[in-house]
Amino acid sequence: MQSFKTLISIGKKLREFLREVELRFSIRLDQNVIEQIFYDAEDDQVSEKHYLLFQEGKKLMRKQLTIRGSVDECEPETIWIEIENISARDVKHFDELTM
Repeated sequence: MQSFKTLISIGKKLREFLREVELRFSIRLDQNVIEQIFYDAEDDQVSEKHYLLFQEGKKLMRKQLTIRGSVDECEPETIWIEIENISARDVKHFDELTM
């Protein structure tokens, strides 16, 4: 299993990317956390932030799928999205999507 990490501007591009994540893995991300990301982008542009968008318990043949976001204090208009424990095929898909 691998991880994928990308930097995305907080706005329409982020919403589109998160929708693609939900479709790709047939999951529902925490909508309250997503709205908090957008709220914080407007309201708090000075502190570092960390978000847990999704975490799935272990299944028989698969490690725990975890999707996190983090905002650096020096770049409040962008967010790092990291997807952990995914296949090489999924990594390739998201690499192509974010190019």
